Amino acid sequence: MIKKLIILGIDGMDKDVVVRYKDKLPHLYGLMKKNGFPHLTSVFPADTMPAWSTIYTGMDPSEHGIINFVNVGAKNNTYKPLVFDDSAFKGKTFWDVLNQHGISCAVILPMNIKEGWEINGLMITRPYEGKIRVYPQNRESFYNPRFDILGTEGKFTSEKDLAGLRDEFFAKVNEEIRLTRLAIENEDADVLFSYFSTTDGIQHDFWRHCDPNHPEYPGSNEYGNVIRDMYVAMDEYVGEVMEKQPDTPLLIMSDHGHGARPVYTVRINELLRRGGFLTPKGGGDGSKPSAKKKIKKAIKKAALGIVKGIGLPKWAMKLAKKFPVWKSLFASAADFDWDKTQAYLSDLSALKNYSYGGIRLNDNVADKDALADKIIEYLKPVKIESEEKNLFEWIVRTNTFYHGPYLNKYPEIIYQMDERWGGEWELGKNVFEKGGFMYMMSPGGHRWRTAVLMTNNLKLEKQNYEMTDIYEIIMGALDQ
Repeated sequence: MIKKLIILGIDGMDKDVVVRYKDKLPHLYGLMKKNGFPHLTSVFPADTMPAWSTIYTGMDPSEHGIINFVNVGAKNNTYKPLVFDDSAFKGKTFWDVLNQHGISCAVILPMNIKEGWEINGLMITRPYEGKIRVYPQNRESFYNPRFDILGTEGKFTSEKDLAGLRDEFFAKVNEEIRLTRLAIENEDADVLFSYFSTTDGIQHDFWRHCDPNHPEYPGSNEYGNVIRDMYVAMDEYVGEVMEKQPDTPLLIMSDHGHGARPVYTVRINELLRRGGFLTPKGGGDGSKPSAKKKIKKAIKKAALGIVKGIGLPKWAMKLAKKFPVWKSLFASAADFDWDKTQAYLSDLSALKNYSYGGIRLNDNVADKDALADKIIEYLKPVKIESEEKNLFEWIVRTNTFYHGPYLNKYPEIIYQMDERWGGEWELGKNVFEKGGFMYMMSPGGHRWRTAVLMTNNLKLEKQNYEMTDIYEIIMGALDQ
């Protein structure tokens, strides 16, 4: 039985969604209310891998280096997926540090951890290279983690296969709950941490079916409550934990919030071109699409039709992750005259149409800080078309935001725009477009400001938290 602290990490759980469904979520909403509705801000960017890495280590992404801003201005336009192994974490995580102080831990399905390692307690890894690993190995038969359930990854599913995808998500959360329940009841450990994945995935894939305000909302449909029902599943399990462990401190957090992916796009590179910071290949204003760009547009449209019609097979998803050359359809180094271009939109927003992202400066720029300040001064006052509201909620030099040794993995400028608007790579006659692309492929998207944080039998000392604070909350709860 867990004795000192239970930590439940729920990927993508959003504070505003909990409030929206509060009548169905008595335990989650009740804890939020009891704690005074604390604010938890994610890391930048608000992505799963860097955020959980920060939770585990207490380091921000510029310190731990698990971040994937790809430089599309690199020579030969080479794309490399983020690659790391367990050496990035082993010995640095909160459970390793607690072990060093004689505190035993049960760690269940931790995100980012691949093969795992022996610890003082229990570790069950997520699926990696066809296998789920259990340490100590003699506990594997007892837990019997189901790879056939946890190893599924149904992304970019066709409309006709959504029922199967929904069922996969609920089978997965039930397996994650089963393993966590077994560990809480049977491990003689001081601390338990368990990661739950499905809240994030189901919001990515089903947001438009559950949000009547979404432009792709199909009307009343059989999937209209799947996001609510996933939150209900987590709420019921939180209630079970509190009932069975009424005196044990409980900490619950998410790595980022979740909402609709922006459906409107802003041509950031077009803004930079108009400011004299970017030159298209061949000169001109770039507003007239070349034959190559017309072909790209046709390919993207065809890809959307394929995904909506038949989905993307799992083998194709694996191939796309391993060899992500398809990204050049969205952002390509061949689009600009790099001898004359000083700044351009970073990979993150160009591909995902997120409202947050960055601007990278060309390597040939002598004084990058001075140029970054000039660009920020130029972009800060930009207003949303037909509105009096600023486009950028904030835009800063990255080296004033983070200061770690991996700062070079970031673009020199980072920003957060109005959440309705996402970054777009292409140049064009119009800066603002009321129509994007990625929201039709994956309608849900991450939010930076609306992660959840709640506790039971554990006092939170302040109202506003950063993701780097979670590590300190854990250590403080255990007097470390």
